[in-house]
Amino acid sequence: MADVKTSKINQNNCGLCNENPSKYCCPRCEVFYCSLDCYKSEKHLQCSESFYRDCVNSELTAHHADDESRDKMVDILKRMQDDDNIDIDDLIEYDDEPADSDDDEDDDLEKRIENLNLDDADAIWNALTEDERNEFEALINRGDVGGIMPQWEPWWMYRREKKLVEDVNVNVDDADMLKNCPELKAVPKFETLTAVKPSPAIKSNITNVLASYAFILRYFNGEIEPEEAVICLFNICDNLNTNTNFDDPAVALESVAQKCLQSEFIQTDEASISVMKKDTFLLIRGPSDDNEKYYCQAALSHLHKILTEAKTLDKQTKDQKTTKEKTTFSKKFPEHEKEHLPSLDVSKVKKCIKKVEYYLSYVDSYDMDFE
Repeated sequence: MADVKTSKINQNNCGLCNENPSKYCCPRCEVFYCSLDCYKSEKHLQCSESFYRDCVNSELTAHHADDESRDKMVDILKRMQDDDNIDIDDLIEYDDEPADSDDDEDDDLEKRIENLNLDDADAIWNALTEDERNEFEALINRGDVGGIMPQWEPWWMYRREKKLVEDVNVNVDDADMLKNCPELKAVPKFETLTAVKPSPAIKSNITNVLASYAFILRYFNGEIEPEEAVICLFNICDNLNTNTNFDDPAVALESVAQKCLQSEFIQTDEASISVMKKDTFLLIRGPSDDNEKYYCQAALSHLHKILTEAKTLDKQTKDQKTTKEKTTFSKKFPEHEKEHLPSLDVSKVKKCIKKVEYYLSYVDSYDMDFE
């Protein structure tokens, strides 16, 4: 992949064919390319297969083998089966089969994986038939993995609007919806932390952090790998990365937008930036008028957890010097390397954990209303 990486120096021409003007940028190795054919070419095959394998394998490793995650994986594998294009000869052949043959195959697949550990990619791979493995590889080669991955629905999308006339006999309870939110972290009261009056900039600074958090959650489709997520977070959040203070929430929001668009290893577009801005508004507005600060508290609590896990994982990585033995699945679909990412600054992570705790205490004692 060395020749692919060096091609990033010249962003005008395709870094794979070196003939046509480049139009796109690979989100993994950052090579500029001109077409889908070049993206799927032999020269770029290692990166593209690694990327798609990483997407699917994240579903195998990011969840414990509970009923919900098992059903989710079954759904992915079923969609993988259904996604393949079938020619006329295949259709004629299937006309002679019983009408419920597809259902039987789906049931068979579900039975084959129902007692497997979904954290074990090799166990899932070995449970697939030869045809299913071929379909999976074809899916990766076509670049269609994104079509079968479930789209993550952010927990902050729920909003209960206050009605002009409320029925006193109807008990309004948001508890069921709020169960989807991250658990709130208990923090000390703000006045116990400092006797100094909070700066007017603190709300704008929190806005900068919330916008960065919202973008990162969407960017990774809700599946967070703490170390990589924190590295990306620092890349777009000036308040956490460089202690930048913002006097205006609009400027704090726009700062994140520009950082995302200018990032060397985050690939996004204007549409995603618009979604990020709306998400930030929803986080600040909260689930209801009488519970406005809940989403801010949930987001900051989740961010605190991500930062803490990143710090812990970094230490574990340094302690574990042995190289992990490659399994059958990982040999066939190499894991995505993170060579393009900068190393994690653990001392900065520790400071940011304290800063997020400070912000949590502020939100708990005050509010996020902008006068």
